[in-house]
Amino acid sequence: MKPLISVLVPIYNVSEFLDNCIRSIINQSYKNLEILLLDDGSTDNSGEICDKYSERDSRIRVIHKKNEGLSATRNCGIANCKGDFFCIVDGDDSVHPDYVSCMYELSEKYDAALSMCSYVYKWRNGSTKRTRNSQYPDDYVCTAGSEEVLREMLYSGKYAPSSWGKLFNKKKLPNIFFTSYRIGEDVLASVDYFHEADVIAYSNRPLYYYFQNENSLTKKFNPDKFYDNVLTADEIYKKSTALYPQLKKAASYYVIEKNLIVLMQIYGVDGLDDKIAHISDNIKKFRKTVIFDSDAEKRVRTACMLSYLGINNLCKIRNLISK
Repeated sequence: MKPLISVLVPIYNVSEFLDNCIRSIINQSYKNLEILLLDDGSTDNSGEICDKYSERDSRIRVIHKKNEGLSATRNCGIANCKGDFFCIVDGDDSVHPDYVSCMYELSEKYDAALSMCSYVYKWRNGSTKRTRNSQYPDDYVCTAGSEEVLREMLYSGKYAPSSWGKLFNKKKLPNIFFTSYRIGEDVLASVDYFHEADVIAYSNRPLYYYFQNENSLTKKFNPDKFYDNVLTADEIYKKSTALYPQLKKAASYYVIEKNLIVLMQIYGVDGLDDKIAHISDNIKKFRKTVIFDSDAEKRVRTACMLSYLGINNLCKIRNLISK
């Protein structure tokens, strides 16, 4: 028999989307599943929907817990799942019927600690858009080692740092843990599991449907929460350069790119002077490295050069940077 694979579904107030999410998992072509529905103290009827499905399908197990946030909920799922492998599907997303089977086949074929697939953005009207790796055909498959994958991630390249869209081999990756930043916790954890994975396999089939939910944590603009991207980038620089000193240029690029994105969002908001000052210090610290990095995107290198005119002037021409 094929091994048991656990599908972890963190859920918080996504009742509008939850039926579609759970049905897409139930209908997987890979059948030996444990489906762990993790209700993070929902105040809508998400918990009731979970219970309803658990009565219909013996593979479904529900954990109702107090609200602790996305990272703690993922960690709860990892600690309680029984599968030899696990993957994560957020409660407002959905997956292709071959989502699990494709990544399991990759894992088996290449003896990979971690296997990954591509994804598409999906909207309420059913439209989809692919923004990453569209230059490769859907049947494109590759493998890579830890350093190569981490480098690509830091340059916003082929390998996405999200927790979803991946199949984790629990035996080979026993120490996966998500920290409690409100935004960017996926990326911080990915540095660790990319480093621990000896072989990483990737399929460009877009099997994960990342729903653009305007009510989700990442879509609601909160300056303090959004600033977590800066704090996460600081930690990622420290972690990645400690593991791979040769990746300092890539890590510098990552810090600059994230700091610029946050700066353009929070500049002009009252009461954020300390945060703006921190971002300004980061830009000054890493901009020279990025300017002379031929692997850095041209728009980011341009922004670094413009930053010598001062942060105020840089923000005034932010439309040029964001294009």
